[in-house]
This record gives sequence, C-alpha cells and structure tokens, in this order.
Amino acid sequence: SFIIFLSFSILSFGQIDRIGYSKNEVLNSFDQAPCKSSYNAVWYCTENDSFINYTFTENKVSSVLYMWEFNSKMEADSDVRKETTKYTRIYGKPTMKGDQAFWFVGDYIVMCSYGNTNGKHYSTWQVSTR
Repeated sequence: SFIIFLSFSILSFGQIDRIGYSKNEVLNSFDQAPCKSSYNAVWYCTENDSFINYTFTENKVSSVLYMWEFNSKMEADSDVRKETTKYTRIYGKPTMKGDQAFWFVGDYIVMCSYGNTNGKHYSTWQVSTR
C-alpha cells in the first residue's frame, strides 16, 4: 500500500495536466473500470480503500480529488500536515480556511485537507479550475 501511496503522490502533480481532458480520455487512460461513475463524475478505487475522483464540467475534467484512507483521524491529520508542508515548499504559503490549505496556482486551486466519509479518515488532495 505504501507503493500505491507514493504512486498517487507522484501522479498528483501529473493530474493538473488532466484538467481539461474529456471523460473518454480519462476512462481510456486507466486499465481498470471505475468503481463508480455518473454523468459528472468518475471514481477509481484501489485495493487499500484510496480513491481518485474526476469531476466533469461540460464533459471536461474540472477537478481531480485524491483520498487516502488512514486508520485514525490522528494519522490522517498527520499526513495532511506533511502534505501541506510539501506543497508549501512548492507553491508558497497557503491560504488557510479552518484546517484546509489552499494554493492559487495559475488557473487552478490546489487544496489539502482532512476528510471523514462513512466513518473513515482520509487525507485529501484536490486540484480544480477557478
């Protein structure tokens, strides 16, 4: 699972490039079927309960969200702090809204935060168009 986590971390930089891709381009870029799909969103799931969500506006990717599951809120919060430190070195000081860190990078908004879904704890990273 650590290798998958590192792959997601490395891929997160590449996902900015997927903003603007069509839904078919996203679907064709994976070797597996999405675990959930709707008109405006596609979810890809991994074996360790991590997720990638692509949201579409007018059939183009407008947002990419990564969710990495952790066993506790403390572990997820720790990962969010680590990721915030990493992205602060890359993008500069974030704008904070509560515990969410935001960076305004060109035409994009990059965000790191903690998430809780269905009682599970997540560290999240998202890039979206402004």
